[in-house]
Amino acid sequence: MPEKPLIPFRPMGIIKMVLEGLGYQVTYCYEDLIFIEHNAFLLRMEDRGEAVSIFFNAESEADKRAGIAKAIATAGNTAHLAFTRQGTYAMIPTSDESSFSIEFREGEL
Repeated sequence: MPEKPLIPFRPMGIIKMVLEGLGYQVTYCYEDLIFIEHNAFLLRMEDRGEAVSIFFNAESEADKRAGIAKAIATAGNTAHLAFTRQGTYAMIPTSDESSFSIEFREGEL
């Protein structure tokens, strides 16, 4: 039986390769977060290198989320990554609107 490859902590290169293979563009990375072009969803790299959470923008089309998550998870399996749909997120502007915070809504699918 082939040995499972060691996935590094925060495997940005592997994740980017998986996403680009599906036609998605990474637009920005901040610590453990990966932002995707058009902000339909973002990814959060977890404590284990192979674990990656998917959060959909609360304003995205709800009927398309399951299909997108399944495609990402399937593609991720071939790269030994475990993409898991966790919920939604909202971008909340600060009071002076110079920046924003992200509110994660785990379990909200």
